[in-house]
Amino acid sequence: MVHTHYVDSLATDSLANASIQPFLSSLDPFSSYLPPVEKQAADEILEGNFEGIGVEYNLIEDSIRVVSALPGGPSELQGILPGDRIVRVDGMDVPVQGLDNEWVLRKLRGKRGTKVQLGIYRPSLQKTLQITVIRDKISIRSVELAWWPAPGVAHIRINKFGEKTHAEFASEFKKLRKQAPIQMLILDLRGNPGGYLESAVALADEFLKDNLLITYTQGFRQKRQNYITNQEGLFEEGDLVVLIDEGSASASEILTGALMDHGRATVVGERSFGKALVQQQFDYPDGSAVRLTVARYYTPNGRCIQRPYGTSPNTSPSSSKEDGFGGIAPHVVAKPAYHQWSETMKSLIGSGILYEMAMNFAESESAQRLKQSGQSAFMSTNLWQASEEIQFAQKLNNLGLTKTTFKQIEKSQIQATYQALVARLLFGNALYQQLTASTDPVLWQAVRLSRIKA
Repeated sequence: MVHTHYVDSLATDSLANASIQPFLSSLDPFSSYLPPVEKQAADEILEGNFEGIGVEYNLIEDSIRVVSALPGGPSELQGILPGDRIVRVDGMDVPVQGLDNEWVLRKLRGKRGTKVQLGIYRPSLQKTLQITVIRDKISIRSVELAWWPAPGVAHIRINKFGEKTHAEFASEFKKLRKQAPIQMLILDLRGNPGGYLESAVALADEFLKDNLLITYTQGFRQKRQNYITNQEGLFEEGDLVVLIDEGSASASEILTGALMDHGRATVVGERSFGKALVQQQFDYPDGSAVRLTVARYYTPNGRCIQRPYGTSPNTSPSSSKEDGFGGIAPHVVAKPAYHQWSETMKSLIGSGILYEMAMNFAESESAQRLKQSGQSAFMSTNLWQASEEIQFAQKLNNLGLTKTTFKQIEKSQIQATYQALVARLLFGNALYQQLTASTDPVLWQAVRLSRIKA
């Protein structure tokens, strides 16, 4: 009727989008409509790949600053370095006004095999280089850290459950096991929003003996479906600790709930998000999709840990399992460092001051010499010297924070954050993650569990 009789011409697609989303949102917070662009981006994250030039970047002022060129990607192959600034794309200057992620993705992503001409300003040379990059398929890893925080204690961090998560975990676990026996495994699911149910089920099977219930799903129009362990796992024996927080949701909670109900793991951290709804995706010919809630999932003991709609996980107590708040409560409550920070400290971390300082240092000749000397030399070097203290004080002054006093724990965190940011710029994300983890109080509370048992 509107299409036939309305006074003005209409964009029918936009009208449909505007009507579908409110309708689905009225059902529950997770049923949603994905327009073609959003669906493509969401699928790329879970599938673990996209096509583009392969850089991590930050937007600062009027340029795209390269944080790192992804290993083996097309940008690294063309010699693009951390600290480089993308100032021109296919002959077009990067806009001073209106520069945002949408602009960057539209210009830099594209089909595999297509070319993009980049104007790269390199501060160390004080000149702009013209570099042609051929776009390629870029892998997005879900296992972002695997290392030894203490002898015999392995720590593996998973940021989502995508198509390749199980294979990535198995690969990293086997690498660590070749280096030394794993007496305790710390599986870090903090901030992991979930993803594919099948990936969480496959990972649970690595820790539980055969013929055990991992989870089951059931809905008004869907019969109960059980997910059972059926293969020999990589780590069915040995101490297992799972780290969760209020950002751990859905597939993360499926895995944690299974390990908790079977008494297989000690859970450390904060109460999880509380999402026990299963979405099925229905794709449409125009590239859009509807994700509709079709069932609830339950832990092996029959718990549905869905948080009541409209409530926040940080309003729920961290402890006590059966209290109606939703989510999974940890065995051991452990708070991240920022719970002890002052409001000024939180503002500082969000201001970008430390990143700007790290970027300036990474562009210096002394930083390049340090990079050539290798990671071991970098790890033993304290970068926070008198010059950094002076620069830091000047930047605080620019923000009107001249009389700010930081607690000792905050001073240590400022210096550790600066060191980690420089590490990311010089050596990549793996060392950044390791240095960040090394000052993580929740991780070290988990490590201490191994010492108590010993």
